[in-house]
Formats: sequence, structure tokens, C-alpha cells
Amino acid sequence: MASQRWALDPTSQRVALTVLRRGPISRTDLGRDLGLSSASVTRLTRPMVQARLLVECQPKGRRTGRPALPLDIAAESATFVGLKISHEGLHAVLTDLRGTILTSASCRGDRLSPADVTAAVCTLVDELAEGRPRPDALGASLGATVGPDGLVRGARFLGWDAPVDLAALLEAETGLPTTIDNDVNAFTVAEHWFGAGRDTDDFVVVTIGAGVGVGLVARDELVTGRQGAAGMVGPVLVLDGRKAEDVLTGVILIERISAALGRPLTMEDLPSLPDLAEDDPTLAALLDEVADAVGQLAGTVAAITAPEVVLVAGEGAPLLGGREGRVRTEVARMCPDHLPAPEVVVDVVGDDEWARGAAALAIRAHMGVGPDA
Repeated sequence: MASQRWALDPTSQRVALTVLRRGPISRTDLGRDLGLSSASVTRLTRPMVQARLLVECQPKGRRTGRPALPLDIAAESATFVGLKISHEGLHAVLTDLRGTILTSASCRGDRLSPADVTAAVCTLVDELAEGRPRPDALGASLGATVGPDGLVRGARFLGWDAPVDLAALLEAETGLPTTIDNDVNAFTVAEHWFGAGRDTDDFVVVTIGAGVGVGLVARDELVTGRQGAAGMVGPVLVLDGRKAEDVLTGVILIERISAALGRPLTMEDLPSLPDLAEDDPTLAALLDEVADAVGQLAGTVAAITAPEVVLVAGEGAPLLGGREGRVRTEVARMCPDHLPAPEVVVDVVGDDEWARGAAALAIRAHMGVGPDA
């Protein structure tokens, strides 16, 4: 469920959401985006400015006459906890309404059970909120399928066999409205609203690391599929007919690179490998193959979904350093000739960014979007 802190009517809610995602924005552009008259925009935004949900900003550049003050969201008017659950433990962040990370906290532990997660969450929330007002909502994400009923299924990385209503457990423990989803979906929401996919209606995230996954936005909506299982692209064939999950999964990458170098490696070693490859032809060929496989996977998804932007991220993304061009070449090669190739962004992100994705779920529900709104 979403917080009713502002109790906005549906049209005002659309206005606030547009300012959140597009702001700072002029009233003229706001009316054009929403199909509202100037008088309607003024009538709708005046009480939100008075209530400090929206703020007026100074216009950019020099202007003659009385300047029109663009509107922006009052980012400090609400805060949200984002909780990323992995097989290594919990990582949480506190964000404002704009998704800006204010602070973070962690709890390490191997394959925590649902009860362990629930028991630890209050301590993390208290640590994040110390000296601040109580957060408005909580978002949680994990590597699993989360259906529209909110049940977590298939959390094999955590060793959870039975379905778990984790959102209900967390909400009962913290007292905070709680939203939960797959971690790639959550990360996609954050990047669509606040990051690489901002201002796009069609956007794709491809992640390589613990698993291989895709987050998809089509016509400005997150696509989750039946029972929340969209984006499970591990079986997609790349290179010479191998499954993407057999080429790009973190464990397999580590095994192959360790064999090539003749010494054991961990995921923490990945950022240094592109530099090492400059003097190691065998390693260079392996990293070229990884880049080509990522490009073919992303290109396959792009050929089907026609996104404006493709973001490649995940624990394996450091391997693509200096090979972004190979990824872009493969994506472009697989896209239809009559369409421009999407922009391809490769980004190395950490625990904070993944947890911010979970916070974005809470922000999204808080603003009246999604099944939990």
C-alpha cells in the first residue's frame, strides 16, 4: 500500500509525478506533457507549492521581464529505505524523494533466512533514520521472482524453497508501507526515473553477475510479465549457440578467467582484469568474447523491444572496461536497419545503487504508481 501523506487527487498525483521525473520543469512544459491548460496547471500546482510538496526554482540563464519559475519536487519532503537482499547479507540506503542517497548501512550474513532478514531490518532502519524523521516507506529487492500477489518465489541464491510473503513480514516488523520486487526490476525503476533511462519511454537494463537478467520498460511502463517472470534471459543463445547464463554468470566467468591466468580469482578482482589483458592475449580474447556475448544478448533484447537506451550493469560489468565499443557494435548489428541503434551505456555500480533501486520501488508506490499504489 502507498502512504497517503499528501492525499492527492488523481490529476494532482499525475502533476506531482511528472515534476518528480521531469523537473525542474516550467508550467508551460508541464501543461503540454499532461494535456492541461495553463489555468489548470496553476490551479493544481498552487496548493502543492503551498504545502511544500513542490518548490519554485530560479530560472536558468538571463531573462527579461518577470521570469517564469520552474517547478521541482521538494526532495526533502519524504524519505525512503531501500533494502537489497543478497546471499551475502543485507545492504540498505536512505534516500529522499528524488532518489538521492543520504546514508547507507549493511548487515552481513550468508544466505539469511526470511526470519533473519525480518529480524535485522529494524536495526538497519533505526541506523539509517538516526537523527532524522521516521522514513515514509520501505522498498526491498532480491534475486527472485516476485508475483503480483507479492509472494517471493525461486529465491535459489538465498536457499529459500517455499514461497514467502516477505513484504508482509517486513511491514509488520517495521510498521512501514513495504513494496518488494525482483532486484533487476527495482534497479530498472531507479535508472528509468533518476538515471540512465530518465526521459525515455522505452528502456532496457541488462545485468551480468550472480545471474543474467533483463529489466524492461516499454511505453513508460515497467514490464514484469506473467507471475513477475519477465527478463529471465539466461537461456538466450549467444556466440556459437551457448546459453547466455553459461557464458556470463559470475561463477562461470571467475572459473574461466582463473583458468586462463593460472590462479584463483574472486569477483573483487574483476575491475583490474581489463588492464591485465593488455599484456595477456589469452585474457584479452576471453574478455573480447564476454563483450561480444553481452552485445549479442543486449542486441537480441533490443531487436525485440526497440529501446531508446540500453544500460549494461552488474558485478560483471567491470570486465567490459575498454570494450564498450564491441558491445555497441554487436547491439547495432542485431537491430533493424530502418531504426537507429539505441544508445548503449555500460556502468559499474555497487551495493548503494542496487539498494537505491529498492528505494525507488517505495517511491514509485508512494507516488501512486504500480500494483502497491
